[in-house]
Amino acid sequence: MMKMEIALDEERILRDGVYDLKKIWNKIDEKFLSACTRERLPDGSVMYSGEPNKDYYTAIMLAVMYLEDRKWFAEYCGKWIWYDNEDDETLPYHIIDVLSRQRTDNRLFAS
Repeated sequence: MMKMEIALDEERILRDGVYDLKKIWNKIDEKFLSACTRERLPDGSVMYSGEPNKDYYTAIMLAVMYLEDRKWFAEYCGKWIWYDNEDDETLPYHIIDVLSRQRTDNRLFAS
């Protein structure tokens, strides 16, 4: 199973007033919802979890490819974590800090 957790600096988005917070989340959601469920976590982040019997791998990969090229996402992303246990529920999740990698490899995410 695969999951992806995303958190945005919502307070800064609202304070800056450049982007509409609801529209940002809608853009992110639409990339996942064909094959993933959405859950708002207590810390404000959102967990997108792959749905069994759906092509969640493709949905997550397309979401990553989309988000890594978005300036608005790079500016306000505070957490971006990929969880993967190779479809073996007996294994713990392998945790990949996508945001750290993007900050190293992607000029849009450089602070």
